[in-house]
Formats: sequence, structure tokens, C-alpha cells
Amino acid sequence: MEYVFDFMRLLSGDRAGATRRGGSGRRPAPGVLLQLRLVFYGVLLGLMVPVIRQIDWAALVPPGLKVEWPSGFGIAWPAGHLRVPGGWSKAADAAAADASSSANAAASAASTTTGALATAAGVASAASTAAAAASALSGGKAVSARFTICGHAKRIDCMVDGDTFWMAGTKIRIADIDTPETHPPRCASEARAGKAATLKMQALLNAGPFTLVPIKRDVDRYGRKLRIVERDGKSLGEALVRTGLARRYGGGKRAPWCRTGWF
Repeated sequence: MEYVFDFMRLLSGDRAGATRRGGSGRRPAPGVLLQLRLVFYGVLLGLMVPVIRQIDWAALVPPGLKVEWPSGFGIAWPAGHLRVPGGWSKAADAAAADASSSANAAASAASTTTGALATAAGVASAASTAAAAASALSGGKAVSARFTICGHAKRIDCMVDGDTFWMAGTKIRIADIDTPETHPPRCASEARAGKAATLKMQALLNAGPFTLVPIKRDVDRYGRKLRIVERDGKSLGEALVRTGLARRYGGGKRAPWCRTGWF
């Protein structure tokens, strides 16, 4: 402050007062340039303070960057979160850690519960399907399904050829008819007739519910279930016979399809 007073005395023309203080042996008078510097810095600081107060410092922070203060030290940005625990934030850090642990535990429990429910639903559905198939094979309740043509995928409900199909994973041989072979056909005409018979029986089965009527033999030598397929008491195999794409069959050796005049 003494420098300021000396400078003010110099400005007012009181050089003697300024010199007296310098000649007293206590402290030499500062140079004019130094005093001008001090005044300049003081005025500059006084002008800057209001401006500093009006600055929106949040606008100067890069987008997405958040500085946490005074609870410890942390920086959050879109790519992640950096936090250095300590100071006043120890309790907050502990609470955050507990909350995160609880959330992870809850998520794990929910995932386990969902998986268990899905597994139970799958088991229940499979059991229901198996029970329905067993009931149908016994000739009880009528059954219906949507049949496709069998391919390389797992065979559930699909057509092998005109007299053999899969239903609910069980292979069934229609017991009262014989149709042209398709795996493999023995001639081109048999191949054409076998494909037509397969598509015709597929359409008949997909037309609505049908009943699988057991015969004396339950399975043939290939492990296929032997059943007569009926709808409203009428054989679907007999309907295929009337189209000329199948012939009646009661067991024993089957006649070849590749012969002149058959198709």
C-alpha cells in the first residue's frame, strides 16, 4: 500500500513527501515504472473481476464432459466414467458400489428366473405334444398338424412320400395303400407319380383333423407305426387310390410301379 501512496503523492506533485520517505532510511521509493505497472495490473484486475463473474464456465467445458466437485474427483464423458474416490465422497462411493452390486445381483436373478421359466415352458410344451401324439397313435382323439415336405432338417411334421409321413417326430406308414417310390424312384414315370402322390396326400392331411386307426401290427420291420388315416370314418388312402396315384395294399410283396401302361 505504501507504494500506492507514494505513487499518488507523485501524481499530486508532492515529490518531497515521496523523497522524504525514501531518505528516511526505511525503504527507498519505488521507481515510477514499477508503480505504473502496479496500477495497471490493479485496474486490469478490477475490470476483469465483473467479466469473470459473468462467464458461463459450463459452456466452455467440452460437450459430454462433466466434472464432479467437491465430492471427491470425477470426470464423466460419453465414453465412460473416471472417478478417484476419497475425501468427502467416500460415503457416496460406498453407496454407489452397493447400489451397483445390488443391481447386478438383481439382473442375474432375473436372468436365471427367465431362463428357468423358458425351460419349464419348453418342457411343458414338449410333454403336451408327446401326450397328444400318443393319444393320436392309439386311435383316440382326432389330431391335426401342418405338414411340409421333409428335407435335411429334423423331421417333426413332414411328408416322406405318398404313403409315409412324420407327425410329432414319429414316422407313420399309411397301412392300407402303396404309392410310387421317391427315395429313389426306379424310373422317370415313377418319380413324377411319386411326387404327385406326395403332394396330394400332403393336401389331404392339411385339410383338417384326422384319426390314426391302429391295425393288428403296430410297427413294420423299419420301425414305422402302421396306421390307417381316416377323416369322418373315411380312409384318406382310399381317396388317393381313386385319383390313380396309389393302390390298395394289405401287406406282403409290393408290385413294381415301373411297367408299361401303369401310368
